[in-house]
Amino acid sequence: MLRIKIVLSLLCSLTAIDVLADDTTATNAVVLRFCYEDKPLEPYYRGQGALVPKDNPGATIEHLQLLVSKMSGIRLQLERRPWKRCLAKLHQGETDAVVASYRPEREDIGVYPMLNNQPDPHRAFSEHQTCLVQKVGSSWRWNGHEVSGIDSLVVARPLGYAPLLVPGPKQVLMHYTLSGTMDLELLQAGRVHAVTTLCNIAGQSVVSPNILQRGLKVLTPALHSNVGYLLFSRQFYQQQRASADALWQQLQANKGTEIYQRYLSMSYLQTAPAAAVAQPTQ
Repeated sequence: MLRIKIVLSLLCSLTAIDVLADDTTATNAVVLRFCYEDKPLEPYYRGQGALVPKDNPGATIEHLQLLVSKMSGIRLQLERRPWKRCLAKLHQGETDAVVASYRPEREDIGVYPMLNNQPDPHRAFSEHQTCLVQKVGSSWRWNGHEVSGIDSLVVARPLGYAPLLVPGPKQVLMHYTLSGTMDLELLQAGRVHAVTTLCNIAGQSVVSPNILQRGLKVLTPALHSNVGYLLFSRQFYQQQRASADALWQQLQANKGTEIYQRYLSMSYLQTAPAAAVAQPTQ
């Protein structure tokens, strides 16, 4: 009986040591605070508000989780905020990373993976294309290089999104709204001339059913190709440079292609039918 008690005592001690070791590892792990938009953006982000969905949170989130899972000593912490707030928190060092396109002015608030003074495309996080959308019967045209037939073009964009260069018109005004749905409503009501939409993701042409249902036209070819980068705060990069560099290095081999393709197959986005896409006019 005494021998049994000794064995049980040893087993309990070993279990306690294992738990303590696990707790210590978790405590010592580098916490990567990642901030992303609190509105859904298929297929990248799903769900609304501050809540992070447990299942199918979005392709960007699963891709990031994949990268972190292949590294030891890093723990991912997700938070959702309005996009402009995420950028402000990054600047202040209150969050550690976002996925963002390259803008020279953003080098003041964070660190991109650079090569020869330019963002390194081999360490990019994602890529998609943005197209203009217009009402059927609009007088202005897009030929793939410039807009013609209008001197002052008003384009609706969700608040916090970067302005886009639209060649051709003498004046291009960005009208910022609270959501992509509001953009479409303004376009349908004739209060703006155009909106923008994701039209190609991971090499697949896509269109939102909201555009199809409203009888609007997606103009091709794309106006803009957007490359997303894992942008670290300057504070995080200074303190955890090895971890940041390792995550960027992971992106050279792990582009998450299968994740994006899976989300596209179950997303509300659809493969773009020919009827929804207007070819460029000369």
